[in-house]
Amino acid sequence: MAVDIGQGTYITFGGVLGSGATAGYKLTGLSWSGIERAVADGTHMLTTGGKEYVASEVYDPGEVSAEVLFDPSVKPWTALTSVTTAQTVEVRFAAGGSTTMLWSAYGYMTGFEVGSQMEDMQTGTVTIKLSGSVT
Repeated sequence: MAVDIGQGTYITFGGVLGSGATAGYKLTGLSWSGIERAVADGTHMLTTGGKEYVASEVYDPGEVSAEVLFDPSVKPWTALTSVTTAQTVEVRFAAGGSTTMLWSAYGYMTGFEVGSQMEDMQTGTVTIKLSGSVT
C-alpha cells in the first residue's frame, strides 16, 4: 500500500490551478468532499428484520476545495463567471515517493474566496463542483 504525506499532490483546472511549475495558484491544501450514491428506501409491508434499500444508478462525484497561495495576477472570475462548459479537473495525489495517482473528472468552478493578512501570505480557496464520472 502506497501511504504518503501530501507533499507533491497537485490539481490542474482551467488555468486557475496548476502544478508547481505551471501557471495558476500554488496549492497548499486539498479536500475532496467525497463521492456519494443516493439510496431509496425499499422497505415494504412484508419486510422483516432490517430495512431494505435500493442504490441509485448514478452517483454524485463530489466537490473539490483547493487551498492556495493567492496570486493577484491570476484571474479566477473568468472560470467562475463565463465558462459554461465543464472543464477537465485532474488531481494527482502523492502515492509513495515519486509515484503519483491521477484522479480525473469534469467540473465547474463554483466559488472563490481570498484572504489577506498583515505580515502573512495571501491565501484563497477555489471550489469546484465535479460533474460526470471520476476516472
